Amino acid sequence: MELQTRRWVARLIQFGLILVVILLIGVWTWHRTPRPGKIRVQRNVPTTEALAPGDLRVYNEDSTVDIVLQGDKLLAGLSPKVVEKVRSEMEKNSTRDTSGLGGLIAQTVKQTVSSAIGTHVVYPLSEIRDIQYQDGQLILVKNSGDKTRLFNNTKVDKDDAKGFSESEAQKLISAVRAKKLLQPR
Repeated sequence: MELQTRRWVARLIQFGLILVVILLIGVWTWHRTPRPGKIRVQRNVPTTEALAPGDLRVYNEDSTVDIVLQGDKLLAGLSPKVVEKVRSEMEKNSTRDTSGLGGLIAQTVKQTVSSAIGTHVVYPLSEIRDIQYQDGQLILVKNSGDKTRLFNNTKVDKDDAKGFSESEAQKLISAVRAKKLLQPR
C-alpha cells in the first residue's frame, strides 16, 4: 500500500475511534442524567441524627420500612433495623461457606447484597404533586397524575410489611406539603 493511502486509512481509523469514544461518553452521560419519571436510588441514607431541621423519618407500624424526607427528596426503603438484621444473618451464615470457587462466588454475592440492601428509592419533591394516606398506605400523586403506593405488596421475612399509623403518615404529609410550599416553582 502506498504511504499516502496508509496515512488516510490511519486518519480514518483515528477519526472512527474518536467517534466511538464520544458516543460512549454520550451514552454514559445519558444514563447518569436524572430525568422525570426515571427511578433513582440512593445507597447512603442519612441517619436520623444527621437530618436537618424540617427533615423527617417515619417508620411503618412494625419498623421494617421507613420513609425519609430529606431536603428536596423523599427516600423509601428498608429500615436500618432490618438492614442490620439481614447483614448480621448473612455474616453468621458466611462461616459455613466452603473454600474454592463456590466459596468465592458465595462471598461475592453476599458482599454485593450486603452493600445494596440499604438502598432507598428516591422521589424528588419537584415530581410529586401531593401525598395521601389511605388504609395504612402512603400514596404519592405525581405531577403527571400517576399514583404510586409506597411499599405496596412489600414482604419482610415472608410477611407483608405493615402499614403506617395515621399519626406518622400525617406528620410526613404535613412536612412534605410544607416543603413543597417553600420550593420555587
